[in-house]
Amino acid sequence: MARIKYVINERRLAYEGAMKIHTEKLEQAAKEKGNSADAIHEEQERDAQKVSPPVSEATQAAVDSLLQRSAT
Repeated sequence: MARIKYVINERRLAYEGAMKIHTEKLEQAAKEKGNSADAIHEEQERDAQKVSPPVSEATQAAVDSLLQRSAT
């Protein structure tokens, strides 16, 4: 169980890091194009919808419980 928590936490951190880099790249591109912050946010939402398929409630509950347990 500890190994599973470790792997899930590693993947979460990697995902958060990748999203931070992605956001920085979008902001940089927006500055070059002169887009507003709202346009950046809309583009991020579109990208997230392309990458992430809809998640069922059961799956989300399972992930939340695993992440909650690993935080304690």
